[in-house]
Formats: sequence, C-alpha cells, structure tokens
Amino acid sequence: MGASLPYPETWLAPPAGPALVVAPHPDDETIGCGGVIALQRRRGDAVHVVVASDGERGDPDGRYPGGAAYVELRRNECRQAARVLDVPPPVFLGFADQAIDAAALERELDAILASLRPAALYHPVVPEMHPDHHVVGAAVLRAAARCGHALRTFAYETWVPVVPTHVIDVGPVWDVKQRALACYPSQLAYNDYSRVVAGLAAYRTIYVPRADHVEAFAETTPPRSRRRWPLTHVLPRRRR
Repeated sequence: MGASLPYPETWLAPPAGPALVVAPHPDDETIGCGGVIALQRRRGDAVHVVVASDGERGDPDGRYPGGAAYVELRRNECRQAARVLDVPPPVFLGFADQAIDAAALERELDAILASLRPAALYHPVVPEMHPDHHVVGAAVLRAAARCGHALRTFAYETWVPVVPTHVIDVGPVWDVKQRALACYPSQLAYNDYSRVVAGLAAYRTIYVPRADHVEAFAETTPPRSRRRWPLTHVLPRRRR
C-alpha cells in the first residue's frame, strides 16, 4: 500500500498581502475562490482579477445576441460580480474561447506579475477536462516559475476538484459569494452554479466540521520557494 495523503491545513485567514486571481472565463473567479476574495477584501488586501478568454462560446443554444455583443454581456456580468466582491474592474485579455494562445498568455502574465507583484496567485487546477482551464492553469505555473519575487500559487476548484492542501471557512462571506454568482444570469441559464458551489462547499466541511461552507485549494508553489514562505495563518488538524 502507498503512503496516505497529507491532511489539509485549515487557514484561519487567507495568505496575507496582495492577491491575483486568474480566471479562464468570466465567472470562474467567483466559482473557484469568491469566498477567499471576499475575505481578503474584508481584511483590506488588494485583489486583482484577470480573465483570459472572451467567453464567446458560453451560449451554445444561442439564447443571446452573439459576437461582440455577447462578449460584452459576459464582461459586464464579470464587472458586476467584481463590484460585489469589492475588487477593481477585471482585466480582460480577450483570448478566443477554447483557443487560447498559451505562449501569448504567458507573456501577458509575465507583465502582470511584474507590475502587481502579488503575494498569492489563485489559478485553475491544471488536470482539467476543459481546454481553457487546462491551458490557463499550466500557463500560470510557467509564468510564476519565472517570477522575480516571492510568490505562492494555489489551484482552486471549478470543473475538477483538487486534492486539497489548504481549506478555509468562507461562511462569514458566503452571502457575498452567492450575490456575486447571481451576477451571471447568462451562465446560470445553463448551470445552477449556486447549487453546485454550495454542494461542494458543504462537502468540504468534512475538514472543518464547525463550518457551513468551505473552499479548498491545492498549493502549487514549488517546494523550493515554499520554504521561504512559512504558513502563519493555519490551524493543523489531525486524523481522528
């Protein structure tokens, strides 16, 4: 039998300092880590959101006007969600939905990381079945490896659950996350994300039994860099 997985650590608060969230599409930032975003903003940390693709293929049934009008619709939804989460207007990189140029994305991320110098970066998990999520997650890690300052990286959950290294009670800001999700009617027309994220957040309370809603993350910081960033806001838990 192989060794068991390490038990995830429970954050009492997210990592301190400015944060960057990279989302493949408008809405992934809220689905994946809307709770942590809201908690960081309550503490006063700067949080910036970057959206890689234009989301143009998010209306397969043609329920909305297409082309540039649909892209702008999705961007406006994302701007509204950002206001709810109390973050600046997102940066839209405008790559084609399901055809992201990974090399060009990395160049954009290099410039953004150099400009913003975040202490923490949240990204989609790399082993994803959605091509945009996979490409963005991999591009983020390559850009982070070149970053010239200390940076911790964490994969959030959207289509694929992570094997968590860290979990956090987001119950105090759950209403904020739900209100931000409600800003995406074009996507809620296809998937009940409020129910989906509530179910996953309830399941993750297995690690924090006193909580009602928990977000989970997998740290992807290279071990060499991780040693420079000891965890100062965690509560280790033990198996029963």
